[in-house]
Amino acid sequence: MDVRRLADSLTARLVAFGLFLLLVGLIGRLTILSALLKNDIQEVLAAQQLSLATYVAADIDGKVRARRQLLENLARELPASLLAKPGQLQTWLAERHAVAPLFSLGLMVVRADGDGAIADFPPVTGRRDLGFANLDWFIAARDQGRFAIGKPMRGRITRVPVIIMAVPLKNVGGQTVAVIAGASALDTPGFLDLIQDNTIGRTGGFLLISPRDNIFVASSKPEMRLRTIPPPGVNLLHDRAMAGYRGTGITVNAAGVEELSAMVSVPAADWFVVARLPTAEAFQPVDRIRLSILRHSLILAAVVVVILLAFLAWALRPMKNAARQMREMAEGRLPLEPLPVMRRDEIGDMVEAFNALLEKLRDSEARMAHLAHHDALTGLHNRLSFLSRLQQGAALARRQDNRLAMMFIDLDGFKPINDRFGHDTGDQLLRQVADRLGESVRQADTLARFGGDEFVLLLPDVRDTAAVAAIAEKIVARLATPFRVGDHDLAIGASIGIALFPDDAADADALIAQADAAMYDAKRYGRGCFRFAHQRA
Repeated sequence: MDVRRLADSLTARLVAFGLFLLLVGLIGRLTILSALLKNDIQEVLAAQQLSLATYVAADIDGKVRARRQLLENLARELPASLLAKPGQLQTWLAERHAVAPLFSLGLMVVRADGDGAIADFPPVTGRRDLGFANLDWFIAARDQGRFAIGKPMRGRITRVPVIIMAVPLKNVGGQTVAVIAGASALDTPGFLDLIQDNTIGRTGGFLLISPRDNIFVASSKPEMRLRTIPPPGVNLLHDRAMAGYRGTGITVNAAGVEELSAMVSVPAADWFVVARLPTAEAFQPVDRIRLSILRHSLILAAVVVVILLAFLAWALRPMKNAARQMREMAEGRLPLEPLPVMRRDEIGDMVEAFNALLEKLRDSEARMAHLAHHDALTGLHNRLSFLSRLQQGAALARRQDNRLAMMFIDLDGFKPINDRFGHDTGDQLLRQVADRLGESVRQADTLARFGGDEFVLLLPDVRDTAAVAAIAEKIVARLATPFRVGDHDLAIGASIGIALFPDDAADADALIAQADAAMYDAKRYGRGCFRFAHQRA
């Protein structure tokens, strides 16, 4: 066949023009669809990032507020006469620290001139002799008469990263006569765990930033902790966040990596949390699917135009549906849930990848929610969760004119076992104790690990104290039976203090204090027993 004639053929021209249109249309379609899909995934991920950052920021904000409340309560309750009696003041601090050990490195009362501490607990060698007059938290608390948080730094004595919070102690005339401060290590369990112990995806994570101090307070990457933040101009989104912007965006960090970031404030400390995920990881499924579709479509285009057009109309329909559903999810018109996999092809791979990413984000969120309210060792409710349930239970009991009981359970003989056989054995023993306690309570009761070897139990709708006593007797008997840990038979006991609401206390905090005091009565009474708060002398 004559080549020139073939080239002049209308059929050839139509085929060539059709192929040209197909290729242009294919390239344009892939570009548009990829952009839409990328935008939709970006919207979903941005919402997830913002949700994760909000959750972590709220958790940290609550913990800072709890520590502030503790310090302010101590400032109101501390008798002024104790400032002249360091020994008695230390005992007073020890009693408060035992009830609410929110500061891992202890409490201290600093002189008004900043020249050393009057007392501290737990006592740290050399801390009372330190000078505090030039430290930011001391100056703010003393001169401005308000709650202050110091710049996170390495402790002058402990040499570990610490943060100090302080409030002024004023006399009846309103003059500051001392400053009460609490110190916590940044690695303290239950403080910044959600920042330091969790990642987002494979390479993403969290940052906690102090704009006032221009440092990273905490990070999912330990090497970034206490480092100075990048100078202005290096990361434009970071510059906006330092100026007050809160929300989501894509930026290039100081290391040159493009990231999808979400920023949320921690109001109690004037910090903000950043949840970040590299876009290369976030949009990897989009790039893989785009290249796969382009490659296969070009091969089919060389075979037949008509078949290609029909095939593309059929093949791309699930992608359009998936993109539409993702968009509707991002806009809130559909619930955020996995997409159905209609076919086992490249589009199915894309949908499965999206579903896997969604599931991973859900698992990460659920895991952080669980860690925020449960003890990592025993799986029981933690202090924060228990206090919330106690507040709710007290409010419900007040409305329904019912009573509830709280048991404060302290293990007898646990410390010698822990010291002798090591923390691993002690941890195994605590897990077995938690199991036995769980077998001894009702389904409606709330059992929590309060800290160390202390457990608490909340019993709602108490009508008869005899029933409460029976449960306490059952717990004492169950824990008196030796535990088998490894090759050792270990014997411990339990001292239990019981307080009733509203008989013994008018609010949740007072109920905890009454149960704690009754527990110490049980220890003085002979251990391995229980005492009601109303039995106290």
